[in-house]
Amino acid sequence: MKRFIVLALAACMILSAAAGASATEFKVSGSMWAGYDYVNIDSSSDDTNNFIQRMDTQVDIIATENLSATTLFRIEQTWGQSGNNLGAGSGGALGADGVNVSTLRAYVDFLVPSTSLKVRAGIQGLGLPGAVTASSVLDNDVAAIVLSQSFDSVELTGFFARPYDSTGSNSSTMDLFGGVVAADLGVATISPYFMFANVSGSVDADGNIFNDDLYWAGISAEAAPMANLALAFDGVYGKESGKDAGFALAGKAAYTTEFMVPALVAWYASGNDDDGEGRMRSIDDDDFSMTTLIGAGAMGPDSDNVFGSALGKWGVGLQFEEISFVEKLSHTVRVTYVRGTNDASEDITNWGDDDSATEFDVSTIYSMYDNLDLLVDFAYAVTDFDSGAAADVDNVFKAAAIVQYNF
Repeated sequence: MKRFIVLALAACMILSAAAGASATEFKVSGSMWAGYDYVNIDSSSDDTNNFIQRMDTQVDIIATENLSATTLFRIEQTWGQSGNNLGAGSGGALGADGVNVSTLRAYVDFLVPSTSLKVRAGIQGLGLPGAVTASSVLDNDVAAIVLSQSFDSVELTGFFARPYDSTGSNSSTMDLFGGVVAADLGVATISPYFMFANVSGSVDADGNIFNDDLYWAGISAEAAPMANLALAFDGVYGKESGKDAGFALAGKAAYTTEFMVPALVAWYASGNDDDGEGRMRSIDDDDFSMTTLIGAGAMGPDSDNVFGSALGKWGVGLQFEEISFVEKLSHTVRVTYVRGTNDASEDITNWGDDDSATEFDVSTIYSMYDNLDLLVDFAYAVTDFDSGAAADVDNVFKAAAIVQYNF
């Protein structure tokens, strides 16, 4: 009898160990925030006065350290707006009940057996290197296959992505092929890269029309030549077949002190000549942000790109980041002068070389709890538009406040 009990216990232990070895682990993380956004554009009735909330939920499904899957979902509403209770952003009016869950990411990660080659396939965040800020060419969620392999201090990454594919009478596709080499040289890290876009048909990318193939070649670099000093540089050259090429350069020097990190930032991005060519084409340049109002630089909750992209503009700014004299309270202050590089002035987002602005930004983060932050964001710009649709705009003001819970 005792022998039977011992054998039974041993069998249970073996089965339990086998079940534990094959168990799948679920990890949930994300954020939930609610906030207010106000934007006033002088001489314009197109102001923003919105309350918005958003919840992002990421689920990691982990089989082993070599195999996992990830999904990221978003629910977002603008208070008082129903959107017919269907689609992203709907369900904010009385009664709520919006069908509004968006899939931001859904991909699988795995290691090729008996190798150290990593593969990620599915809808994922994909960006070309950026040291000063995010890439001016591509930094967004996209359906892609990414392969990466590390060799000591060098990491190689290759990818294929399909951002656009339309069927029907106007069938068109855009396929991206690219590679990145990231090399750690000790005191500096450099990341040269290349990307080619194969365009079939006429691709309508949210109003931007692509009819021909494109390519980009660039480099991103970061260095720490001495204690507390950090340098960053981004440079990229891009060309669309049959059209003039364009480029973008950006640099940053920051020095860490006990109470803040002062920094000098500058960039120059080519603009269109009188033939309408010369500004670098981009797949997604929203996150190439230098200020609160240029690019997706606002802390939130909604109004980004008030002045459009940093492409087609140049600027120089003095920044004071991570200002902190009180525990759990930090600030960022920026003063930036910006001017257009396009030949013609069109509107508030497309500046000519006679259009300029001086922007003042103040952002504050108060950590009320370990996972709960209060974010306050202010921006004010004095503008001087020479002509075009924004000629009567003399100033722009933005204010935002958000309570954000991270889990």
